[in-house]
Amino acid sequence: MNKMKVLQVIPKLGYGGAETGCYDLAHFLSEKDCKSYIVTSGGELLKFIRREKVKVIKLPVHSKNPILILFNTIIISVLILTLRIDIVHARSRAPAWSCLISCFITRAILVTTFHGTYSFSSNIKKFYNSVMLRSKLIIAGSNFIFSHIKENYSQYLNDNKKLLVIFRGINTDYFDPSTTLESDEDSLFKSWHLIF
Repeated sequence: MNKMKVLQVIPKLGYGGAETGCYDLAHFLSEKDCKSYIVTSGGELLKFIRREKVKVIKLPVHSKNPILILFNTIIISVLILTLRIDIVHARSRAPAWSCLISCFITRAILVTTFHGTYSFSSNIKKFYNSVMLRSKLIIAGSNFIFSHIKENYSQYLNDNKKLLVIFRGINTDYFDPSTTLESDEDSLFKSWHLIF
């Protein structure tokens, strides 16, 4: 049986909720015997990615420039076909437009996560935001975001799409004091000049 292959696309891998969620999911997928890929323009979390488990492809997916969105569409389409990606998960609007067109061309499944309440002061802005609702599965990060989508974007929802709330989790091992290495504690105490 072929391993499922998942490509997540996010503008930058910083320390925000969307970014850490992308990072955590990428590593979780690899632990569940899936092939895990991330397309991003860069970010601070890149140095922590275990490259033997998660493959990273750098593209200017942070840009809202229509020419770069088209360029990203072409490259993402090639990646989907050559890597045989099953699911593309877009986590922001500009890269979601590239992913939407790429998935239409390649027939890969598109999933989006609606992370925030994007402003929509004009119909053009609302249309731009609506890309996050053009996938088969739309994930809302909270009940508040779920309600926001239902109230403001109901015209983009239909029976062929699923809208789910998946709450943001945390890695409890990260905050468990028993997982702290003694050498890490010693280094910290030395940096504070508490151990001589």
